[in-house]
Amino acid sequence: MLPMSPEKIKFIISMAREYHEGSQAMVSEQLDETHNSDSYTEHSLANIVNDYKAEDHAQDSAYNELKGAIDTLNEGEKFTLVAMMWIGRGTYSANELDAAIKDARTGNNLHTAEYLMETPLLPDYLEDAMTQLDDDDDGDDD
Repeated sequence: MLPMSPEKIKFIISMAREYHEGSQAMVSEQLDETHNSDSYTEHSLANIVNDYKAEDHAQDSAYNELKGAIDTLNEGEKFTLVAMMWIGRGTYSANELDAAIKDARTGNNLHTAEYLMETPLLPDYLEDAMTQLDDDDDGDDD
């Protein structure tokens, strides 16, 4: 059982998807202005996206809304969200949720929102984790 409501997780996923789609649009606009489309590869695009930091989005409402939503979570929910991101990206398996939460708690810092928001595939990782954890719960009922 997750120590965080699925509704909150789905809300964060929705906001993260909106934020990341907006970030990609801004990076694409910047690329159109500064680069010849024939001159960049998938690798160079990834580097440009990684260099486009969250501070550049300070005025972006999607950034502010997502950051605010994560910042208002209690500590346990923040640790759960970090653990779920790790499960979704494959660092931990679904049956290691407690260990992932413990490790998130150990690595606690004051920048959880920024850490999560700088993860390009955050909404996908969280959705994958929800699916894995739901499948794991279904298996436990046998």
